[in-house]
Amino acid sequence: MVYRKTKSTENRKEARRRLLLDSAIKLFGTHGYHATTVPMIVADAESSTGSFYMYFHNKEDVFNAALEELGVTIAALMQGAGRAEPDVLKWLSDRLEATFLYLAQKPEQAHILLVASSGLSPRLDKTRRAMLVRQEEWLRETLESAPDVFAVEDTTIAARCMVGSVFEALHRWLEEDPETRMPIAEVARAVNHFNTKAVKK
Repeated sequence: MVYRKTKSTENRKEARRRLLLDSAIKLFGTHGYHATTVPMIVADAESSTGSFYMYFHNKEDVFNAALEELGVTIAALMQGAGRAEPDVLKWLSDRLEATFLYLAQKPEQAHILLVASSGLSPRLDKTRRAMLVRQEEWLRETLESAPDVFAVEDTTIAARCMVGSVFEALHRWLEEDPETRMPIAEVARAVNHFNTKAVKK
């Protein structure tokens, strides 16, 4: 008899994987990569070691999955559902600000991207770089799509600078004292103002 996977079975499997991944993201963001262990992830998810290894090969594998998911989320935030806003400069600014604010409100995920993922292994470095390159490519294409709006000699360098400024400003903000740092909305607006002023005609 051939076993057929049902939709409910697939949903349950995805829910278990989701639970483990959410716990991993929280723990990696709070404790860092090295201090987080598979038993910690399993305990936080109220799951089992066997269940963990059904979905992930090891700690690096679940961290890589967390990075990949974050990359998909950031791409969706930056690109949106399409350019509904006729003013491309305002649309670009809104997309960058939405990404900035999302990561600021999800410090565990921001920590994984900006701090914990750097220099861990060739595989994780490759995933992290691919995520940043996707954002750079999208920004480059956006700048090139409206030459009447943007005045940029080298769109590749401009896109890299824009991505770098967003993530560096966010990284520094996360490290600052929550009692004295600027409100995140003000930081996001300042970074966007700088970026858009640098590229517009």
